[in-house]
Amino acid sequence: MKNKDTQLDPNQLCKYIDSIGYKESNILKELRDETAKLGDVSIMQIGATQGALIEMIIKLGKFTRCIEIGVFTGYSSICIASAMPENGKLFALEKSKEFTDIAKKYWDKANLTNKIELILGNAIDTLNGFITNNHENSFDFVFIDADKSRYLDYYEKSLKLVRSGGIIIIDNTIWKGKVLDKDDNSSSTKSIKSLNSFISKDQRVSHCLITIYDGMTLCMKK
Repeated sequence: MKNKDTQLDPNQLCKYIDSIGYKESNILKELRDETAKLGDVSIMQIGATQGALIEMIIKLGKFTRCIEIGVFTGYSSICIASAMPENGKLFALEKSKEFTDIAKKYWDKANLTNKIELILGNAIDTLNGFITNNHENSFDFVFIDADKSRYLDYYEKSLKLVRSGGIIIIDNTIWKGKVLDKDDNSSSTKSIKSLNSFISKDQRVSHCLITIYDGMTLCMKK
């Protein structure tokens, strides 16, 4: 007797995953709630499942030198920094003082301020500074979740900075499905499409685009 195919309700599936799919700390829950009060911009925060995956990757790799491009209110910063050992350092790059004021409050609550160095300003300038100061091939991990129109620039700079075997994770690479819209000519969508195509042919990395939340691409430098 054949089993009937189960018709999945996406909303019910999401609720199921949220109920048993990860462990979210009370501090992260508080931060998620406060971020939600910001209104529409709160969508820029990563999903809890993404945070759990990032945390696991940091722990598996025993990473100690990490960069985050785009901090927002600090959710991903906490996931990265909490997974690192005591001697770990996260360089958190962000242009908005308003959002990072919230982030710093929660970093302090999580006792992570000793692991996180916030650098306010233009991320490209900061990355160029790392390169100029001979930090190429010295980082374990980079998380990119910032201005979509600059994604290829962020990727190239990050690839110079991570060591062989290091990981680059890029958020929003499905971009609400807009990557399939041939008529969407916005700079952000075109940038993400270009990056996805570029990475698929880039022999310097192994990669995998996973359909978690709004899409994440994991790249390992060869």
